[in-house]
Amino acid sequence: MPSPFRRRIVATVAFTLATAVALSACGSDTKVSYEPADQGDDALVVYVDDGADREILENAVENILADSVKVEFATADEDSNKKVSDGEGDLAYYQHLPAFEADVDENSYDNLSVVSEVNVVPYGLYSSRFTNLDETNDWVNVGLVADQVTGRSLPHGAKVVLPTTPTGFARGLYLLQSANLVTLDRPFGGTTEQDLTITQANVLDSQRHLSLLNLSYDDYLRSIYDSYDAVVLSPKDAASIGLDPAKDALAIEPGPDNPYAHVLVAPSRLAGDQRVLELARALESPETARFLQSKYPGTNIAVAAAAQSR
Repeated sequence: MPSPFRRRIVATVAFTLATAVALSACGSDTKVSYEPADQGDDALVVYVDDGADREILENAVENILADSVKVEFATADEDSNKKVSDGEGDLAYYQHLPAFEADVDENSYDNLSVVSEVNVVPYGLYSSRFTNLDETNDWVNVGLVADQVTGRSLPHGAKVVLPTTPTGFARGLYLLQSANLVTLDRPFGGTTEQDLTITQANVLDSQRHLSLLNLSYDDYLRSIYDSYDAVVLSPKDAASIGLDPAKDALAIEPGPDNPYAHVLVAPSRLAGDQRVLELARALESPETARFLQSKYPGTNIAVAAAAQSR
């Protein structure tokens, strides 16, 4: 289950206005009324990193957001949440949700909340031997009888390698569950420490009787990819051995409910600020989802299910 803090920020996605954001995203007819705060004509100062998040924000500002909403970019650093909390900036967009929650817990930034969950850098499942996850009766690695492989689908008994880090291994398990290859004792999306560090002990069932191995990739990633039936990789690891997630992945981590969503964060003093609401909508829009599909196919995906489906 999601942590109490996560439930709180999802339930109040944009402070007093967040209910409107959430309901808009899911198409509800429920009406929410509020009194907008006095927002003036000042630009919103947003702390953002120099990577994909900046390009996503730039695209939203230049091509989706209304001209009346001005945004000023500031380079994010490890103190950006503190700066926003102290009023030295307006918004932060440079971190995934667990990093934000950890920073809040450590420094008691009680006046900060998540306005929008925007994008995910997803892990993928790859294989040098098999090309799909279609239903199959093939098997390997049984030991008592010879392997039976008649097709290209990942067979029963396959040896699947997951990253050795607690985070990577847990994300790999959730990925396998989303692909209906294993069943875990919890749903995808929780952000408690227990949710983010699950192990093989959390596997209730393996629909394809997989052997799950956690190995350190280091300088042996190409050899691991070639030697085992399948391997879970981050986009960076995949690129390091010449793999394209959009073309080569058997499965990719889902965007909706992903606990590693990159988030837009705002302080309580901006509750009711229409500019923040409009920026959040722009970042969660179908246009942003299409930008991600075009600019970062398979390596950066939209969180909002509605945005991805349009």
